[in-house]
Amino acid sequence: MERESNPMEALCRSGCGFYGNPSTDGLCSVCFKEALKKKQQPPTTTPSPVSAPFVPAPPTPLAAAAPTVPSLPAQPQVHTHKLEEESGAGTSGTSTGTSDTDADDKDPSKDKKKKNRCAVCRKKVGLTGFECRCGGLFCAVHRYSDKHECSFDYRELGAQEIRRNNPVVVSQKIHKI
Repeated sequence: MERESNPMEALCRSGCGFYGNPSTDGLCSVCFKEALKKKQQPPTTTPSPVSAPFVPAPPTPLAAAAPTVPSLPAQPQVHTHKLEEESGAGTSGTSTGTSDTDADDKDPSKDKKKKNRCAVCRKKVGLTGFECRCGGLFCAVHRYSDKHECSFDYRELGAQEIRRNNPVVVSQKIHKI
């Protein structure tokens, strides 16, 4: 049976490399779909010839009358002007941002120097430092509030959180008869 099916299998007529099917005029399924689309879309192909004469006709007179070099830089110049405008807008924003960033860079650089070391033992902590709610940076030994003189009141924070999450419910008084 394999011998019978092999002679019937032929490659696609369009030359894509897949096997064609006699029911699809010897085309594979992909090429057959493309052929159907081409048959169904003749009105949309009408605008294509309009664009096709546009491409071959103008370049020939332009190429003969003037070199194509000026036309090529004309397009990049337009883009360059757009880029310059965008860059100019970005530059003005960047320049104000740069001045703000410069001012901010002075403060964070000081903070970075302070934040590289433990506030108690002055040991370098790097990325392994722990920030406390009191605002200090501490090593693994001094990270707990009882190991450094922490000014943050964790008890008050807990009490406020409990008050917020568990509001007091007061029932109406029952009058006895």
